[in-house]
This record gives sequence, structure tokens and C-alpha cells, in this order.
Amino acid sequence: FSPPQPMRSAMIYHAFALALLQCLCSTSASTVYTATLTELDGSGVSASVTIFVDDATGQVSGVGSATGLEADLTSTLVGGGNCTATNGCGAHVHSGSACTNTTTQGGHYYNGTTDPWALIGYTSTTSAGAASFTFIFTDPATDMSGKPFIVHNNSGGRVSCGILSAVSSPTLYAATLTNLTGAGVSGSVVVFIRDANTVQGVGNASGLEANLTSYLVGGANCTANNGCGVHVHSGTACDNSTIQGGHYYLGTSDPWTNISYHSTDAAGLGNFVFSITDSAVDVVDKPFIVHYNDGSRVGCGLLAAYSSQSPAPSPSPSGAPRVGAAGLFPILLVALLSALVV
Repeated sequence: FSPPQPMRSAMIYHAFALALLQCLCSTSASTVYTATLTELDGSGVSASVTIFVDDATGQVSGVGSATGLEADLTSTLVGGGNCTATNGCGAHVHSGSACTNTTTQGGHYYNGTTDPWALIGYTSTTSAGAASFTFIFTDPATDMSGKPFIVHNNSGGRVSCGILSAVSSPTLYAATLTNLTGAGVSGSVVVFIRDANTVQGVGNASGLEANLTSYLVGGANCTANNGCGVHVHSGTACDNSTIQGGHYYLGTSDPWTNISYHSTDAAGLGNFVFSITDSAVDVVDKPFIVHYNDGSRVGCGLLAAYSSQSPAPSPSPSGAPRVGAAGLFPILLVALLSALVV
């Protein structure tokens, strides 16, 4: 049976409306995991980690810090001579279920064909033995609940461990980033308020300069003031630099100085994950800004409360309404139904 053209057209419109409804009403859910790590075997090392998992794409992004490590290390990954041992200076999710011993901790946790944790860890330590680390990769092993997170020392020994747990009802804010001054940059960010003094986040931007590698990870780029930066700003809108304001913080020193994307690919895509310590945690309606290699502002979006049921809002001129999926769907549905009647 072949329906007549008007019926086929109606069927196509109905199918499109259904597909549109599914698209607008379902978005990828994100899960946030945290762990507080304590010393193993009297090492004196303690740490904390936050992991963001995109349940739809399998992207795993994490940020953490540790204290009590060996002092003044510099990894070969950034031009130093340390961290050459297997798992040297590593920071990894393990496959076990407890921190009791190496057997209960298990090996690296992944389901892909190659180990994504092989080169993940901290790349340097301070003179006091403090370090920070970030990571971003994609792997099917995304259920982190109950998994041990392990920090290794320079020689690869396991020196700190904590059990990951999903954060119930995390305080999240999100923004969709659009271009400033015709730069062609777009992206998104999710900001997590871990506690009253910790702001963490994960995001991406496209339309950036291609093939950058930051000096922070051994490259030669992003050396300008705010070069490759990604920051919450103190203003109220994205219209211009005055309204965007400067970096948003309440402490005596700027915690955003070195927060940035560390590299871009051949297409100009950059991913980032960050953590700052500051009491400026009221980020709702604050602009989130992405900078070029030369430090110029090229992308912006206003942060709003994140909902897994709708995408992050787009930035609008001051005073203009922001329409998310819930508000957009009725408009599009009316247009589709009008087409069906005609």
C-alpha cells in the first residue's frame, strides 16, 4: 500500500514531530562522583578527587589534588626527569571495591581495548609535596560508585586511596557558550559547587585556534595573560567586557589565573576541567568566558541552575528572555501542527 502524497506528507511531519519531541525532552545525564583519600601504609599522603561522567558519551573528566607527596618532582611528560616508573605519579580509578590492600583495590578500571589511565597523573609537586591533576578521556566504564581512587608516588607505589560515591542532588550550574565578536566559538560548561569554598567544572569549546599545547603541559602556547583561559566572571551579561566584568572571586588572590584548556585538536576543539578554592560560589547568572590563545574573550554564556531535563541556557542580551527546550518545544509544535493542517 502506498499512501497518497498528502497522507505521506502528514506522516513525515508526524514522524518529524515525534523525533523532535524525543530530542528536546531527552538530554544526556551527567553524574558527579567524589572521594576523599587517606594514606596507605603510613605514607602521609591525603587527597581528594571529583569525577564528572557523561553517561551518554562515556566521557570521564576529573580534577583532584594531593598533599604529602615527594617534593619538587617534575614529570618527563612536561620536560622533567621524574615519574618514569610504571604508574609513577599516577592518579587512577581502580576496579576493586575497597582500599584494604592491592587485591581489594584491583587494577585500573576500564572496559575499552587500551588502558586510558596509563599516562594520567600529576606532572609536578611543590616544595611542600603538593600536587594537582586533571584528566579527560572516553571509556565505557562509567559506573564509578564504590570504586577505589588511587594516588601513586614517584616510584609507582600506591600511597593514598578513597572510595568514590555519586553525589546525591549535586549543586550544578550550566551554560551554553556562544561566540563573541564573530569569533565563531561555541561550547558548553557545567559548574559544580563541591562545598562552600570549592568551585569545580567541566566543559568544551569549538572554533578555537587549532593544534595548541599549553605551556602548563610542556607546550609553547597560552602564555599570554588569560591565554586559553576559561573563567567565571563577575558581571551580569555577555554584551561587552564591561558588563562581563573580571574574574569572579572573593579571596585576596585570583584563583582563576591558570585555569584554562590545555590543548586543542586539529579542528580547534578544546576540553577543560578545573577546580578553584574560593568562597565565591554564588555563580548563578554569572558569565562564563572562554579566551583565545592571545587572551582575548571569544565565547560567553550565562550560568543557570542545571537540570538533566533540559539543556543549558544560551546567553542573551541583558534583559532578554532565555528560552530552553521546554519553552521552545510548544513554539515548534504549533508550527508543525499548522503545517499538518495546511
